[in-house]
Parts: sequence; structure tokens; C-alpha cells
Amino acid sequence: MTAAISEKMFILTDAKNNNNKFWAISIDLDGSVTTRNGRVGSKGQSRTVGNGQRVYDAKIREKERGGYQPVDLVAPVTGAANLDNAAVTSAAEDQIARGNAMIAELVRELARINRHQIHAASGGQMDIDLATGIISTPVGVVTAANLAQARALLQRLEPYVTRMEFDEPGYIKPLQEYLMLVPQKVGSKRGWHRDFITGLDSLTQQGALLDQLEASIEVAEGRIREGMERKGDAQHAPVFDVTMSVNEDPDLRKRIEKIYEDGRKSQHASSRLRMARIFDVSLGSMARDFDADGAKLGGVMELWHGTRAHNLLSILKSGLIIPSSKGSIHVTGRMFGNGVYFSDQSTKSLNYAYGFWDKSAKDNRCFMFLADVAMGKPWHPDRTGASVKPPQGYDSVYARGGKDHVLNNEMIVYRTGQANLKYLVEFEICRRCEK
Repeated sequence: MTAAISEKMFILTDAKNNNNKFWAISIDLDGSVTTRNGRVGSKGQSRTVGNGQRVYDAKIREKERGGYQPVDLVAPVTGAANLDNAAVTSAAEDQIARGNAMIAELVRELARINRHQIHAASGGQMDIDLATGIISTPVGVVTAANLAQARALLQRLEPYVTRMEFDEPGYIKPLQEYLMLVPQKVGSKRGWHRDFITGLDSLTQQGALLDQLEASIEVAEGRIREGMERKGDAQHAPVFDVTMSVNEDPDLRKRIEKIYEDGRKSQHASSRLRMARIFDVSLGSMARDFDADGAKLGGVMELWHGTRAHNLLSILKSGLIIPSSKGSIHVTGRMFGNGVYFSDQSTKSLNYAYGFWDKSAKDNRCFMFLADVAMGKPWHPDRTGASVKPPQGYDSVYARGGKDHVLNNEMIVYRTGQANLKYLVEFEICRRCEK
């Protein structure tokens, strides 16, 4: 097969006419022009339509006049082809587990959880290559520019979803634009626009999907750069700057169990979970940033941070991040602006890991981080809101449950250098607690 010297992908999504189609065109070194088209999610049909650049350009103009829009895709990772071997497949396993069988099993399980979540959120139309960490849509790996526009469109959809106004033009048009930026399979019958997003929960899932796609793009582009720089060298730069081990110290377990029990509230849905394994964690970049920032600030508290299991590999790769105001919409718990949220009330944080706050399927096996958090001089807030931040002279927010407009304690910092992850604690259903 002759390699394509130019290849483009186009999408047409039109709810009124029940369209959700893709059209791809390529021109080979010998000038042969080939197209492939079909419904998004299908392989489509291919045919040769002529020869030469004029034919190629004319076919593109014809489709654009018909309403098709180009989809910007990350280039295929051809330069890194030799990197996608067994060594890369096990990059996370090699670099995190470092020969520890129990850690290796955990990493594999987290990868499976991540893949399952992506399949579920996209209706089975997106997948993650566990060899590279790259997530692809049915038409390829979309670019960061696509995602930025897609986030803005999700924000426009939210008020219509809240009011369940799925037939309004103000809803249908941005939904169509969204699907032309982040292609996904939709229903084959007319009216599919009413079923693709059914409420705020599915809107939240789309936002989470964009988060994972964004992380995937960074990996994809990094692989491309790596492949070009190393020109086929099978050795690859470390992806995970983390050390992790199983902690079997009984004294430490007693101490952490006490911290958990002291902060446990029976009214929280996750309170029926019990501690299982404890893992020592050290993220090189976070630890260094904390030494340079938080440790000097002072006011260090040992606090919990809960997150869904499918986020764990991303955190182990990049550490905690400050969510963007343009990030996932309908983010639960962001009552005090864009920061990193913690609590000393263990089951408050565990509810996030369990899946209680986003009203999705519960994770009966879930995880929380126990971290050192430098609160410095904390501010007790007199209001809540997405734009609320501590006034000048304060370093964090400490919202006290029952006092500061919240039911549970919330501790928020606004620089990642104020937190350092120390332990990853696994939780599971306490069977005797259910009797």
C-alpha cells in the first residue's frame, strides 16, 4: 500500500436530517485519490475517485459546500512506531511497580478501570491504547484546539439540559457542533439528539471525557516528539516520576485507621467501606514542589483527597492539578473556586471516590490519598461561590462544617505546591457492616 502524502477527515452532524457522518480523503505518492465515508462509528466504504491534486482539492471543496467540517487530528504516531513495543506497553507497570508484583497488579487494574470508564462514557466509541495512554475517537485522536471549543459548547448546552429543552435550536446547534469536534456514535433513528445527553449526569460524563482526552493528547504529542527525537530507539523517557510500595507497618496502619475513624461520619454513603491496603506514594515533582513551597509556608495538616479510580494513573503521572474554570462542567463540590479540595472528615472525601457526588455507578473498591497540606494562614469563608478565594494575606480556605456555609469540613489550597501525596489507601465494602 502506498503511503498517503496528505490525508484529511471531515464530519457532518445534522440532527434534523439524521446525519452523523464522516468523510475522509487521502492522496498517495502516485497521485491516487481515495475517499472513505460512512456513519460515525462504522468503518465506512472506501473507493478511488481519481488522480492528482486538482481532484483532491475539488472533492474537498464539494464536501465543504455540503456542510462537512474538517476535524483536526493529531498526526499518526508513525515516528514512534518502534516505541510501541512490550516495553512501552508496560511503561506504567515498569516505572511504578519496579518489579513489585502487587503494585504491578494494581497498575494493570487501574488501567482496566480507566479503559472501562472511557468505553462507558463514550458509548463504546472511544478507546485507550494501553501501550501509549492515547485515547482515540471513532475518527482519530482530536487536537487540544478541538477540546477547547468543545468545552465552551458544553457550557452552552447546560442550561437547556437543566430545563430538559432538547428540541430547542439553542440546544441542537451547539450539540451538532460539539459532535463535529469530538466525534461519537449516536442513535441511528431520528430524534437521537434527545437521547445522547439525557441530563446533567451525562453532561458531566462528557466533561470528564474531555479531561481524559486532553491528557491523552499530551501523551500522543509527547510520543510523536519522542519518536522523532529518538528515531526508533526502543528506549523511552520515563513517563511516571513516582515511587510506590505496599506498606505493611502495623503501627502506621493503626495510625491511619485512627485518622479514618476519627473523620468517619455514619450519614455518609461511603461510611460502610473499610480500609484494605495502604501504599506508600512519592511523586517526585510534587514532593520537590512541596519542599520548595508548602513546607516553608507551614500550617501543615494531614488531609484526605478522594478521586475516582479511573483518575489515579493520571494523578500518579502528573500529580494533582488545579481544575480550570473552563474544565469539566457541573463539577461537584467546587464551592470555593478553582483549587484542590481536601477534608479531615474521611468519608466526605471518600464519597467522591465512591461515586456518590456525581450520582454514577458506585465503586465498591475505591481509593483515597492521604496528603500533607500546607494551609499557612487559613481563611474561614463568609460566602460560597465559584469565584470565592481567600482574601489577600490568607493562604487557604478552611470551611468549617456547620459554621461556614457547608455541612462538612472543606480545606482548599490554590497552589499545587501546598500539597504532597504520601499514601494511597484502598477501601472496599465491609460485608459484616451490611448485616
